[in-house]
Amino acid sequence: MAHRVTLPGVSRPRCAPPSITCTAKGSSDAPGSGPTPPTPPRRALLGGAASYAILSSLATRADPAVAYGLGNAPPPKTGGLFGRKQPRSEAEIRAIREEAERRREEREAEENPGELVTLPSGIQYRELDEGRADGKTACKGDTLYILYTVYRLAPGAYFKYSSGGTPIFLWSRGYGNEGQDDVGATYRFVLGDSDAVPSAVAPALVGMREGGRRRVLVPPQLGWTSDAVGPRPATFGAGRRLENHKEEPLLFEAELTRVRKSDEAPTEEDLAADLEPAGWSGVFKLPAPPSPFRDKLGETS
Repeated sequence: MAHRVTLPGVSRPRCAPPSITCTAKGSSDAPGSGPTPPTPPRRALLGGAASYAILSSLATRADPAVAYGLGNAPPPKTGGLFGRKQPRSEAEIRAIREEAERRREEREAEENPGELVTLPSGIQYRELDEGRADGKTACKGDTLYILYTVYRLAPGAYFKYSSGGTPIFLWSRGYGNEGQDDVGATYRFVLGDSDAVPSAVAPALVGMREGGRRRVLVPPQLGWTSDAVGPRPATFGAGRRLENHKEEPLLFEAELTRVRKSDEAPTEEDLAADLEPAGWSGVFKLPAPPSPFRDKLGETS
């Protein structure tokens, strides 16, 4: 609270408003004085001093390599974005293009090995293995025994199949993939029978020797156009994958293990195999009898 003091013999001027008064000396409410600012913490003072000292030392260092930071030398002042005085010459550009082309060919050879063969009908296949020199050759009407794998192509690879394309696994038979107990189990069909294999596969297998392996490009219109076209997947998951991608170009890789000529008498094993149900590739296991202990333990078999 301000204390009003009146000096003796001095009267207040008439022009002065009544709100202007004298304040006692030493009072905190004196005109022009405000609240005392708070003192900053000691930690803030020390941190600011340390930062100022570091920045001052970096700015005044005579060594530019250390002043650049972390002991790294500054970039050379040679001009250009990457420090090159002059642009690349025509010979350097040609060498870089040749190296890129060589690497592309190597990558495509890894993804699609073998020689590309195009039939007069336009069907394409790759000769991965020519087979045994003394092996029998597949002809129309012969019974073929094959192991096969079906792939789909990566998006956009169909139009560059002759120069590359990444195959993606769909299903197989005879290789034990996806936990199937079918190692060595072959797919048997008569070459030329309708719907035994996709329409693009049959002509690509003509002339193939035993032990050979070919990868055939199957266009959608010459592939699994109906449920009657074989071979069919043995698992539900593989069947769903075929259903999702049958409208796309696929790859059918066949490994010919045996050729039974049309005029060759079938053996007893062949006759027994003819009686086996088509498409059977597993072993049926009888379910275990019900048991209360098995139910409590959560066992299913």
